[in-house]
Amino acid sequence: MAPLIAPLPARPRAAPVAPTAHARPLASRLLIGCRVPRLPPIRARARPLCAVVSMVPPPLCCGLLSASRGRSAALLLPLGPVAACCSPRQSSTLTGRLTSGTSTLLCWPTRCIANAASVAPGRAAFPQVSVGARGLRRLSSASVGPGPGPRGLWWLSLWTDEHGLKIQQAAAAAGTSPPELCARISALFHQAFTQAAISFTDFIRTSEPRHCQAVCHFWAALQERGALYKGTYEGWYCTAEEGFLPESQLTERVDAQGCTHKVSAESGHEVHWTKEENYMFKLSAFQDLLQKWLRDNPRAISPEPFYQRVLCWLGEDLPDLSISRERSRLQWGIPVPSDSTQTIYVWVDALVNYLSVLGYPETHGEWWPAAHHVVGKDILKFHAVYWPALLMAAGLSPPERIFVHSHWTVRGQKMSKSLGNVIDPFACNERYTVDGFRYFLLRQGVPERDCDYYDEKVVKVVNSELADALGGLLNRSTAPGINPSNTYPCFSETCFPKVVDYREPEALGRAAAEDYEFVVAVASLPLQVAGYFEDFQIYKALECIALCVRQTNGFFQRHRPWKLDRKDPAEKLWLDTIIHVTLECLRVYGTLLQPVIPCTADKLLSRLAVEPEEREISSLMFLPRYSGKPCPFEGRQLGPDTGILFPRLEKSSQHQIEEALVSDK
Repeated sequence: MAPLIAPLPARPRAAPVAPTAHARPLASRLLIGCRVPRLPPIRARARPLCAVVSMVPPPLCCGLLSASRGRSAALLLPLGPVAACCSPRQSSTLTGRLTSGTSTLLCWPTRCIANAASVAPGRAAFPQVSVGARGLRRLSSASVGPGPGPRGLWWLSLWTDEHGLKIQQAAAAAGTSPPELCARISALFHQAFTQAAISFTDFIRTSEPRHCQAVCHFWAALQERGALYKGTYEGWYCTAEEGFLPESQLTERVDAQGCTHKVSAESGHEVHWTKEENYMFKLSAFQDLLQKWLRDNPRAISPEPFYQRVLCWLGEDLPDLSISRERSRLQWGIPVPSDSTQTIYVWVDALVNYLSVLGYPETHGEWWPAAHHVVGKDILKFHAVYWPALLMAAGLSPPERIFVHSHWTVRGQKMSKSLGNVIDPFACNERYTVDGFRYFLLRQGVPERDCDYYDEKVVKVVNSELADALGGLLNRSTAPGINPSNTYPCFSETCFPKVVDYREPEALGRAAAEDYEFVVAVASLPLQVAGYFEDFQIYKALECIALCVRQTNGFFQRHRPWKLDRKDPAEKLWLDTIIHVTLECLRVYGTLLQPVIPCTADKLLSRLAVEPEEREISSLMFLPRYSGKPCPFEGRQLGPDTGILFPRLEKSSQHQIEEALVSDK
């Protein structure tokens, strides 16, 4: 029998990450007019250039985004960057990066784990959702293929977790069979992804034969290495959460009939005392290895507060884990190999999906352990404690990174069917547009803490930053009165000369010191955005972009190009330079926003006549004429005017009534 604890496979030390600080260079000579520097080289498929995540309420939207060379991705699903919803009590949506459309930015794959149990009759509500991302480095010139191997540079897979007692019970309550219920719910997830314009490499269901075979092989590996034993286990079991809970995580609740019940303190789900004989996993034997793994990999779990939370868990007693259930009680699941009386625990079943989708046990080595998981904070222990220990026991390495996101509330309350405040993602996509809704979720979603959702906030954010600031800037800088030739005008080095230090009291042409400060901010933006993406702080990346958009509007307003006389040669040079700088900024914003608002970004870049092959972040060169280099866009005819970039959203009728009542008072 193989040893229980074997040394982990050697893994390369991670390369330094792109800077994420707000600090900006004093002078612009390092970045302006230069290509965006590439990040330090790392092992192929070692990790994504950036990981994006945002949160959404259960039925809100789970967004994922991933962009590949020549393609941009969408990230919004009904349930979180997409399809479905989370548990009825909380919302949890995320965002990663996806592919679809036509543009590019960064790259990595993702998968969505959705449980198909709690779906109310007549509506598409799904329980918890988590997204796992299998990432690699930024795409270069190689082709993008549909999966691992020489043809594939990224892998984006979505999946539904379909086994377990609560699904078995939900099917019985609905008067249908578990396979029929899961087929219907899985189709809803698939539909949600499609409506959100999210493409994927693979969509796998845990009821598929390929997954069941992988789970059986994984179980056999655990057994062969001495990680399992059979024993009696008893404790408080929560069917809704598919797990045993200690007394410290329980509280009492009185129902409408006055009866007292034990419930989970966090979720409110009822628990019941269970005692049965099943298979146990020697989790306690891996406590030291898990602690060492985290100490050696401080970036393994992000953001930092969740890393510290896992360290605290590992500092406490770590009892062995029950990983099977009596088949007489749970028939809807994968039977334990060589023991027909037991069913494999649903979380062991579900987590192995990260391997089965990669061809485990034959071809997973082409990708694993270059895996990035994006998970909700409520399932952190399963992914950051149980899953790494199971992998170690099976002779595999833990995933490279685990990104954790919080939940969405609605007007300060948890999302709940009983409260009637569950957000319908399909309705939101229609009301705010897919791009608008995705932008809001990514812009406002903060991984470290729960975020609040309400209609007025969506309308305010989207109108202010997309319709007015970004859309207004494009409209003003391409208006016939300002740019009658409808071209990318020339840049004048006389009007905007290159300087070593713009703070010195020397001649600056027509440009002011604050103009240089703003241009430096835009020049540093691509690396800033890439750094925030890498650190799972997508909201900070969008915050930086929004700030630069405001600064560009300030630059345009400050110099009032509509007041300049185009017939005067000197005035014309400065007028064209103002427009040139503005269009260059818009080109940068459009390129960086492709994974976030793909349709809007495509419309913006097409208006600027930026070809698909010119939309990669790796080839992004900002204001090259400032450094005396040629600009490929200078003199180019702009694309056709397709109207307003992003239409303003109307306030809801309820909000209008509330405003009217306030004004009457």
